[in-house]
Amino acid sequence: MNARNKGEREIIKKIFENAGISAPKDDCSIIPGKNRHKLLTTDSITLRTHIPEGVSAFDAGVFFVNINLSDIAAMAAEPEVFMASFVIRDDLSEEYISEFAKGMRSALDKFNVQYIGGDTKSGEDNVFTGFCMGEQLKDRIRKRSDIGKDQIVCVTNSIGRVGAAFLNYKHGVDLKNSTEIVRIEPRIHEAMELSKYGARFMMDISDGLFGSISQMRDDYGIGFRIVQSELPLHQSVFKASERYGISALEIGCNIGGDYELLFTIENDNYGDFSKKMNELGIQVSYIGTTWDGDNMIFDGEMWNNIDKKGWDNFSKEY
Repeated sequence: MNARNKGEREIIKKIFENAGISAPKDDCSIIPGKNRHKLLTTDSITLRTHIPEGVSAFDAGVFFVNINLSDIAAMAAEPEVFMASFVIRDDLSEEYISEFAKGMRSALDKFNVQYIGGDTKSGEDNVFTGFCMGEQLKDRIRKRSDIGKDQIVCVTNSIGRVGAAFLNYKHGVDLKNSTEIVRIEPRIHEAMELSKYGARFMMDISDGLFGSISQMRDDYGIGFRIVQSELPLHQSVFKASERYGISALEIGCNIGGDYELLFTIENDNYGDFSKKMNELGIQVSYIGTTWDGDNMIFDGEMWNNIDKKGWDNFSKEY
């Protein structure tokens, strides 16, 4: 059975089992210190698979850095240093490589992250792998294992913008704006404030809201009860839904690519937390609660099971 038949999460499970990895399935690995911990992450892209036609080399470099920084943000840490390994085809132009590097530099400078080198090889595809290290106080780090039942489920900003842009691109609509697919923002500042004022479990929703809660249900046995009317769907989702005959819920919650933060807070902290987020100007939507059952969504009339699994890198669903 090949990778497409197994799916991304099953492949990861097999890698963990066969490599003897017992570390928690968080966005980063933790290197313990006395009062502060280091956090280490890695993420890769290929130009052929992850960068749509029409996206500039500069914007591709920004995206490459930001997906790595987003992992650090997902655990409420501050990124410090970055390394990168390039596998480059011999026909990739010097101009493209230079502009890609300038994009990387721009994204790193925005968050005061130091670029400390890496490695370059020739190969059959253009593959870029980033390695990022950050740091945070021990008790401010937010892990997926901090999930528990009867917590309030929250998400930052809006979701579905990238899903809508992706569908436009796949259908040959609005190709000039294909950069929307890679225009993401690592929520570093927001995550540190969320952690400071009481966030518990936290992760970035790169694979979509449904993918994230499916993964959490499988890994920790905690289910999510989502209220559909509370979901902060981006306005472009509804236009795409009408255009392609795909439900807004599917576009906003199952395609992914938004890299917003999904997190929980304790029920008794709702008032103080909400007030502080308003003061800080951090946009948070309260979309449901956790419990010890299956993932469900309330459509205004009844609760329905959520059977969607989010984005899978080996799937061709869209």
